[in-house]
Amino acid sequence: MRFSLAPLACLALMLQPADAATKVRIMYTAVTGYAASYVAKDQGFFEKRGLDVELILAAHGGAIIAGVVSGSAEIGTPTPTVFLQAIDGGLDQVALAATNAFPERTNSGVMARTDSNIKGAPDLIGKRVGVPGLNGLLDVIFRKWLADQGVDTKRVTYVEVSFPQMSDALKAGNVDAVVAVDPFYTRIFEQKTGYLVDNYTKGLPDGTIASVYSATGKWAAANASAVRAFQEALSEAVAFSKSNEAATRESIARYTKLPPAVVASLPVPNLVAKISPQDLKFWIDVMKERGMLTGTPDAAKATIPWTPAN
Repeated sequence: MRFSLAPLACLALMLQPADAATKVRIMYTAVTGYAASYVAKDQGFFEKRGLDVELILAAHGGAIIAGVVSGSAEIGTPTPTVFLQAIDGGLDQVALAATNAFPERTNSGVMARTDSNIKGAPDLIGKRVGVPGLNGLLDVIFRKWLADQGVDTKRVTYVEVSFPQMSDALKAGNVDAVVAVDPFYTRIFEQKTGYLVDNYTKGLPDGTIASVYSATGKWAAANASAVRAFQEALSEAVAFSKSNEAATRESIARYTKLPPAVVASLPVPNLVAKISPQDLKFWIDVMKERGMLTGTPDAAKATIPWTPAN
C-alpha cells in the first residue's frame, strides 16, 4: 500500500509557528528616565512590532557598555559621556534613540553635608564630593558647573557613591557633598543629612539628552528592521506617557523596583525618543573642553538615522 506524504506535509506547514519575534535584551539601571522602554514593554508596543523584549536590570551604569559589547544584551542605556568615551576607546557603538532630556522636573543638585558650611562652588575646593559614576553624565555636568563658577576642577576630589548610599555617606562624613537626583535628593532632605547648594543642571540648554539607547554597529546593521521597530515603539511610548501618567508610574515602579509611593511623588520624566547627530555634538564639545576625549567621535556615524515620523 502506498501512502501520500502530501497531507502530512500540509499539516506540518499549518503547525509551523508564525515568523518568530526578534529577541532583544535591553540592559538598564533603575532610573526613571528609561520609562519609555518600560511603557513600551508593558503596553505591548514592542510586541506588536515583532520584538520580544527582555529588560535586564544592571547593578550599576558601568556594566551597560560591557554587557552590550560582550553580547549579554543587544541594547544598553549609557549616558552620552560613557557612550562617547566607549567610541573614543575604539568600541563598536551606535546610538539608536534618546531616553529623556533636560529640563527635567525631577529635583537634582549639589547637596552638602549638614553643618558643612558649604555655600557655593568655591567652598568645595579641597572637599570630597560623591558622584554616582566617574565620567558619567552627572559627574561631567557637575565639573562643568564648577568650571563655570571659576573653580579649578582638579582641586576637588571625586568619589564614586551609588545613589542609595549618598545619604549615609553624608551622615558618616565620608563625603562633604554629593551630586544627587530624586528620589535620593528628597531622601537626603527628609533624613536631614544634607541641604541644597545649587542645581548643577540649570545651565544646560533645553533639549539636551540625558542618555541614549545604544547597540553595536554590527548588530544594528544586521537588524535594521528591528531597529526601526524599536524606534517606533519608543515613539509610541513617549506619546502614551504624556497622557497616561498613572500607567507610566506603574511601569516605572515595576522596573526600577522603587516603592509605588515614592514613584507617585516624583514627576514623570521628560521622555524623548528621537536622536540626531547634533544631540551628541553638544556632549562631544563639553567633553573635549574637559579633556575627556583623545579624539573627536563622528556624531553622524555614531547615530542611527531616525526613521519614525515623530
